[in-house]
Amino acid sequence: MRITLYLLLFSSPLFSVHAQVDDPFGPGDDNAVEADWTPSHPGGDTPHSRMMVLAHTDALPKFDRIELYAVSMKKSDASEEEPTKRKATDKTFPVRPYGAQADIHAHVTLSGDDCEKFRKAWQSLTFDPLGGAFCHYPAYGFRLYRDDALLFESTVCWKCQNFYIPEYDAKKRRYTYGWYGFEKNKNAQSLLKLFRSFLDHPKL
Repeated sequence: MRITLYLLLFSSPLFSVHAQVDDPFGPGDDNAVEADWTPSHPGGDTPHSRMMVLAHTDALPKFDRIELYAVSMKKSDASEEEPTKRKATDKTFPVRPYGAQADIHAHVTLSGDDCEKFRKAWQSLTFDPLGGAFCHYPAYGFRLYRDDALLFESTVCWKCQNFYIPEYDAKKRRYTYGWYGFEKNKNAQSLLKLFRSFLDHPKL
């Protein structure tokens, strides 16, 4: 995912006026009306880190498939304390900042108009880089794909109002993962409602 995202960011028209490929940060539907948003939240010390944030919040790249999972974690694994180490299987979903695994209860593959519904709901969130509690009890996990290339993977917690995104550690010269928050409001609840309409959660 890291290599795919890096290539996506730096091969896009945003970085080269000579690039002939379509804009990956445009709407998924060429006829769709552009969302009215003003990104004022992205943190980061460099243009690269700020672009990384935008690519996972207000400016999702184009995607044509969603793998959505209903998940849960034990309370002992959903805090800043050392989580239980479990091997990844086809019945678990990674919660990468913890190095932990959530249990998968159900799964659905989405495409077509559902991708645009997801984009609209996600980009309507009020993002906050300093928001979210110091815990994570994920209800859903998802992966976004374009032409079978993984663009974005995360888990979302509505109790703590956070999800994870990739980050670049310039000092260690490697990618890692960190939490990003969103406000608890009607748009956050609308996203949860949409996820539940796509895939009912047996534990909610």
